[in-house]
Amino acid sequence: MEGLLRSLVLVFLVAGGVLQLFHRLRLPPIIGLLVAGVLIGPHGFGVLRDRTQIEQLAEFGVLLLMFTIGLDFNRERLRELLYAGGMGSVQMLFCIVVTALLSAAWFDRWAEAVFLGFLVSHTSSTLMLKLFLDRGELSTPPVRLGLGISITQDLSAVLMLIAIPVMAGENFVAADFGLMLLRLLGVFVVAVALARWIIPYWMEWVVRTRSRELFLVFLIVVCLGTAWVTLAAGLSIGLGAFLAGLAIAESAYSHHTLSEVAPFRDLLISVFFMSVGMLLDFHVLAENAWLAGFLLLAVLPIKFISGFAPVLIWGYPLRVATIVGNAMAQIGEFSFVVGHVGHKAGLIDDGLYAVFLAVAVASMIVNPLLIAGSPRATAALAKIPWLRRLDRRANESDELPPMENHVLIAGYGLNGRNLASSLKTFGLPYAVLEMNPDTVQAARRRGEPIFFGDCSRVEVLRKLHIGTARGLVLAISDPQATRQAVQIARHENPRLHIVVRTRYLAEIDPLRELGATEVIAEEFETSLEVLALTLRLFEIAGPSIERIVEHFRSNAYRALRSELPSPERPPLLETLLQEIDIETHRLEVGARAIGKTLRELNLRARTGATLLAVRRDSALTAVPPADFQFQEHDVLVLAGNSHQIASALDLIAGADDASD
Repeated sequence: MEGLLRSLVLVFLVAGGVLQLFHRLRLPPIIGLLVAGVLIGPHGFGVLRDRTQIEQLAEFGVLLLMFTIGLDFNRERLRELLYAGGMGSVQMLFCIVVTALLSAAWFDRWAEAVFLGFLVSHTSSTLMLKLFLDRGELSTPPVRLGLGISITQDLSAVLMLIAIPVMAGENFVAADFGLMLLRLLGVFVVAVALARWIIPYWMEWVVRTRSRELFLVFLIVVCLGTAWVTLAAGLSIGLGAFLAGLAIAESAYSHHTLSEVAPFRDLLISVFFMSVGMLLDFHVLAENAWLAGFLLLAVLPIKFISGFAPVLIWGYPLRVATIVGNAMAQIGEFSFVVGHVGHKAGLIDDGLYAVFLAVAVASMIVNPLLIAGSPRATAALAKIPWLRRLDRRANESDELPPMENHVLIAGYGLNGRNLASSLKTFGLPYAVLEMNPDTVQAARRRGEPIFFGDCSRVEVLRKLHIGTARGLVLAISDPQATRQAVQIARHENPRLHIVVRTRYLAEIDPLRELGATEVIAEEFETSLEVLALTLRLFEIAGPSIERIVEHFRSNAYRALRSELPSPERPPLLETLLQEIDIETHRLEVGARAIGKTLRELNLRARTGATLLAVRRDSALTAVPPADFQFQEHDVLVLAGNSHQIASALDLIAGADDASD
């Protein structure tokens, strides 16, 4: 027992140190866990030489991972799958077929070549999200398409885990696969019956007990029990865990279930990735370094084309297809799960498995550089004639009838819809440009003047008569496309008023240098709204809040607005706000001021403070006259220095007495 505890402490101590280093280097934590596994494994420092115990923990990690995937596979995820399911299916089929054909000569059986295609086909959605989040591009069309494709990959992982035991058989025939599908159908029918008629009532009873311990036991029984049933049927335990999660996904307690399971899942998945890293033998890798380098140079183009081609064929612009292709050019975490199961089943030997791990890690390290180089890659691909023709066809849109003094709105999200509705109310001419074909079709059915196309393409903007437009509003969440659109629009129409919505305050300067007239930073405007809502909690008068908000706004944007005075001559209002305190006070029962007039209190002469306004119910009286009589629950707005306001509050709020 002492040895086990010592080993576990050393394992997590090494893992923590490596993860801290990788966090500083801004590298994915998955790679850090793999490196930690190498260091503690038999081919590293030898902290753990027997992998049996840690592999058993890792198996539970895989179970919980598949369980949480099932939990997350609700109707919304299914709609996303339908949206990009076709592209995802083509992407995976391309990877599997091309990899199998290229590697078939190395293997004795087609099953092993196809399995290698399984490993290549997956992409790390976690890494993709992290990279685009750091770039501030999480809501862009390429990321939406990439995530839709990754959902298809998640679902395919379940099917792959089902197929591996059959593929590992010595005589892999179609009849065996058909029998496996029949068993799968039987298990699925049982899972549906449990999900509809047993689990919901059982879960309702468990939740009513308000016992967290009982709820966790219930989840363990459902997850492990379903996994045991699928194992008994000759199927993957991962499939059973996935079906268990799927059975709970549509219940009212799916989010609560996920929050309870997530800590255990994250811990055990960390153990899983470390156990995978323990397999990495640098001696074997050194002997096969040429093979690892060759495979990396082969895998990256295959993965790029698998993401690039479907998106371009589906009618999206070359720029979007290039970003998706680069985002797909890496090997993801589910490949480790599938590879782990296939390695145990004998579909891949130790040497090739070590090479695969090295290639997967290297692809993750290289991927950020590929995504950063997407603009240059797009420019290079645009020089290829047939790709240029496809790109032009993707950006073809109906030409807007001749129009002048109209507003072009790029993006039909919440901001774009609200702006279009307002312009329509006032009878002002406008046109909308949107990259989501489903959104375009739905809006056109409602009669909106909306067109499909990329706002960063000059041909598209010209078809919408950017040269005669009065204004351009960029309400998209794609920084790269926004910058290009501003530059093109300013060149096409020097008099155009360009309003840009951006996410961060730091992006205002570059956008204005490119030609934007006004730049609205969501980060800053959101902070002002939070400020205003917080001040309202303390019943500060509306005009005072508006003045404070405008003060912050003018300070933040002053350097960016050429029409404002220079910083050497600050406005008088700003100086006053820095020197004068503003305070509010509600008159409670028994306050001295109740029933008296402002003249009777003689507030200004006795304290030096000034009464700016009084709010009574919903009515606001600005600068009350001398005969204004105070009542209970009036809210007073006072101005002065700290000493004057303190004296005024003492005079107003003190209990009434005979000396007054």
